[in-house]
Amino acid sequence: MIEEGTSSYTLNIPAEAETREDPERWVHLQFTWSTKSFTLDIADSDRVFDLKAAIQTLTRVPPERQKILGLVKGKLPPDQDRISDLRLVSGKKFVLVGTPEGDEIKDPSQLENLPDVVNDFDVDFSDNLDASVAYKNDQRNIRKIKEATDNLNVNIIHSLRPGKKLLVLDIDYTILDTKPLTSGSLPPAECARPFLHEFLEAIYPYYDICIWSQTSWIWLETKLVELGMIGSNRNYQISFVLDKTCMFTVFTERDGRPWNHQVKPLQIIWNKFPN
Repeated sequence: MIEEGTSSYTLNIPAEAETREDPERWVHLQFTWSTKSFTLDIADSDRVFDLKAAIQTLTRVPPERQKILGLVKGKLPPDQDRISDLRLVSGKKFVLVGTPEGDEIKDPSQLENLPDVVNDFDVDFSDNLDASVAYKNDQRNIRKIKEATDNLNVNIIHSLRPGKKLLVLDIDYTILDTKPLTSGSLPPAECARPFLHEFLEAIYPYYDICIWSQTSWIWLETKLVELGMIGSNRNYQISFVLDKTCMFTVFTERDGRPWNHQVKPLQIIWNKFPN
């Protein structure tokens, strides 16, 4: 939670944490950057990744540009390490060095380069059921879902219909071949999965439709309009869309090595629309 008018940041503390027998430990940190003072609170179950993200929220300095001095001896551990592993004392002070996003010198020729969307269809997250259960019960992940639910702001395009189930679809590499669209090698209509509109029209009597993409809203809206899914005369309607702001990063393993990736937690939709 960010308080306007102050230079402080606190990750949301679940109300039930106050009543648990083993409540989560929180660490209060102070740091200076560009002659300014900041404070933040972070939980032991959080990761180094979350610390960097909190710093970015306060300063606009992205993680790859952050030089954190005096927090730990030597180099900061990898992003997947727990805050508890750092053995920080509440009140610890450190110094941040780094250029905020937007203030760097940019090469005009690079402004049109857009990041590609990661195709992770080759990853089977059900391979290790024990690990899956551990991630599901992870305090950080539970809190992240609560934060995402609390921050979820859904702009309803077409009203949800009583008694209908909800079909949540990804767009990139699911209903759309992304690369030829972004490169301009094919027109939008030829980048859509064959019989896309016929499929959506066939299921619409039974399902409301949500599109959730890991891209930003501006690009998501452009894609949907170009594909004729919004603003065209079709026998189906898109109820609402979600973009990357509703996602968060989790830490897992891939091929026995630490791996982090963003997820689309469907639970936040069910929390928002329980019926």
